[in-house]
Amino acid sequence: STGSYAADAVVMAEPEPVEYVRVCDVYGAGFFYIPGTETCLKIGGYVRDEIRINGGFTGYWNRARFTPTFDARSETEWGTLRGYAEVEINADTGPGSVNAQYFNIAHAFIELQGASGTFRIGRTHSPYSRFLGYGTTGFTYDGAYGFNNTSEVSYTFNGGNGFSAIIALVENPARAAWQTNVEGGINFAQGWGSIGAIIGYDAVNSEWGGKVVARFKAANSGFSGGLHVFYSSFTAGVPNTYRVSALQQNWSILGHVSVQASPKVNFNVSAQWFDSPATAGAWQFGASVGWTPVTNLLIRPEIRYTTAGGAGVWDGVVRFQRSF
Repeated sequence: STGSYAADAVVMAEPEPVEYVRVCDVYGAGFFYIPGTETCLKIGGYVRDEIRINGGFTGYWNRARFTPTFDARSETEWGTLRGYAEVEINADTGPGSVNAQYFNIAHAFIELQGASGTFRIGRTHSPYSRFLGYGTTGFTYDGAYGFNNTSEVSYTFNGGNGFSAIIALVENPARAAWQTNVEGGINFAQGWGSIGAIIGYDAVNSEWGGKVVARFKAANSGFSGGLHVFYSSFTAGVPNTYRVSALQQNWSILGHVSVQASPKVNFNVSAQWFDSPATAGAWQFGASVGWTPVTNLLIRPEIRYTTAGGAGVWDGVVRFQRSF
C-alpha cells in the first residue's frame, strides 16, 4: 500500500497597510507627521564654510560647519508642546592653533506654548542674548552684545499688540556655585521696528548689566538698523557675565544700518564704541555685503577694523552657507 501525506495549508499574512508620510501644515512649511503619531517634525539646518584672516597673523583660518536642526511639536491640553535641538559640528584649521574638530549643542530645549506665554527649559541662547534680537544684522561679526549659550528656565509673556516680557533663571558659568543668574526684560514691537530693555544679575560675582535696544524698519525702502546701549557694573579682577567686551569698563554703544539693495543683495555697516580707560576708548567698525545668488545660498564677504590706544588691526571673513 502507499501512504498519502496531506500538505499543511499555507496561510498568507495580510500585508500591513502602508502609512504614507503626511504633511503637517499647522506650524508652517516643512513639517510632517511622524508616522503613527500626531507629532509634527521639521528637519532643517545648514552647511557652512568660512575663510578668516586677521592682520595680526600671517595666513588664514578655515571653519567648516554642519548644523542639523530638529523641531518637534504637538498639541496638548496645556498648549503646544515643542522640543527643539540644534547641533553645531565644526572643523577648524589655521595658523597658531591646533587643528580641531568638535561639536556644540547650541539648542536642546523643551517649550510649552500657551495662549499668553511660553515656558522654556533647557540649553539655548540666553534671554540677554536673544530677547531683543542679538546684535547687528547681516554680519558674521555681529557686535559685542553679551552672547551666552547656556541653560535656563524662563517664561515669556506675550501680551498682544506687540508687547512681550521675559523672566529667567540662567545657569552661571561658575557651576560649582549654587547661585543662578537672573535675567528679565520687556519689548514692544510694531511694523516700524521695536524698542526694549533687559537686565541681568550675575549672582556668583554680585555684578550686573543691562541694555536698551531700539530697532527700525523703514517701510517700502529696504532700510533698517538699530541702536544698542550697554551698561555693566565693574569691579577690578571680578568677572561679570554681562560685560560685553574686555574693551568695556561700564559703557558701550553699538549702531548699525542695513540696505536691501535688491532681492539678492544687501549692504551693512556697523560701529561700536567702548569706554576702555586703558586706551582712552576703543572702536570697532564693520562692513559686509550679503549676496544670495540662488535660493538658500548665501555668500557674504565682511571686514572689521578695531582701534584702541592708537593701534589698529584689520580682520575679515568670507562666509558660504547653504541652508535647507
